[in-house]
Amino acid sequence: MSDRRYAHSIDDIKHMLLAQVDRVAQTYAPAAPGSYTDKGKYFTLNPGRVDRNVGSFYVNLSGPYAGRFHDHATGQGGDLLDLIQLHLNCDLAGALREARAFLGLETVDPATRAQRERAAAEAKERRAQAERNERERADRRARQAKALWLSGVDGIEGTPVGQYLRDRRGIDLARLPRRIRVLRYLRDCFYSHTDPETGEVIEGSYPAMVAPVVDAKGQVVACHRTYLALGSDGRWDKAPVPNAKKVLGMYGGGAIHVWRGTRAGPRGGQPPSLKDAPHGTRVFIAEGIEDALSCALVVPEDRVLAAISLGNLANVVLPPAVTRVTLIADRDEGEQAQKQLERARRAFLNQGRAVAVWQNGQGGKDLNDALRAAGAGGVVAMGEGAA
Repeated sequence: MSDRRYAHSIDDIKHMLLAQVDRVAQTYAPAAPGSYTDKGKYFTLNPGRVDRNVGSFYVNLSGPYAGRFHDHATGQGGDLLDLIQLHLNCDLAGALREARAFLGLETVDPATRAQRERAAAEAKERRAQAERNERERADRRARQAKALWLSGVDGIEGTPVGQYLRDRRGIDLARLPRRIRVLRYLRDCFYSHTDPETGEVIEGSYPAMVAPVVDAKGQVVACHRTYLALGSDGRWDKAPVPNAKKVLGMYGGGAIHVWRGTRAGPRGGQPPSLKDAPHGTRVFIAEGIEDALSCALVVPEDRVLAAISLGNLANVVLPPAVTRVTLIADRDEGEQAQKQLERARRAFLNQGRAVAVWQNGQGGKDLNDALRAAGAGGVVAMGEGAA
């Protein structure tokens, strides 16, 4: 039909697809051995690549991100129209033709067309309401996260946190020219974990090392917790729980600003915050706090961030003044880890920054292993060759 009354914009088509999200997902990301749905996410194989195992690719079927897919292994993501493109390996025009055919927009009668348009409008409003609800939840969690961090002891010297870092990880913070302020100690921190396979809930309370996750504006958006317990040898270690490191809040794009370096601000004094850093600043980004602290000990003059997870490495938002980035990576030969690291490298390169990757060549899998292997008087090479 050529009647302009029946012309539909791309957004119209996207919302019509969203109104049938389950059928779209099953059609363009077909079920495979091991496919499953959990908490509104449909996990299956990525239809756009040779994907061997279910687990990294999923389509959101409900909630604020309904209709969006993501692949943790490759960093791919998009909406349902993008999913059709991925499945057919076609361009946008081809995906639109397929979507119109899938929706029957060329053949349905006016009454059916009107019914589908109403369903699309309702899907659009449900999505908008879910997004509003999610923003409210995110704001509430951010306030809770900040309050949790602020409730900790400011000054970890002599606490289980300081002892864990020194005795277990070889991180002697007394070697730094000033005190680490980002880490705090919580004597009693609630722990909860739900087994994704069995649904079993494990709860308890442990001491914890807590650190704020901040966004590009310097606002606290989440709180990272490392749960601790006394080991059998009487020294503090990570707690014997399924996941001793957890994050309260949404941390995507954020980071823990572990160390500001020793370079003074433009008027002297303490180094400025990252958002006020001078042009030409170099930043080291590690995955975890322990590697970030190890880096601060090795190159105290530079800034160090912790991205919290390898998947978030590429998402960390940096100000334009940062012109050099060194990614501190584990020696992980796994395909997914390699792809995530490469995605991060390319992301910062595409932002016009000089990028280098540091990996442990001195024994062990990460920078903290290299620090411990070097010992108190040893040297870990992370000089200009790494940046």
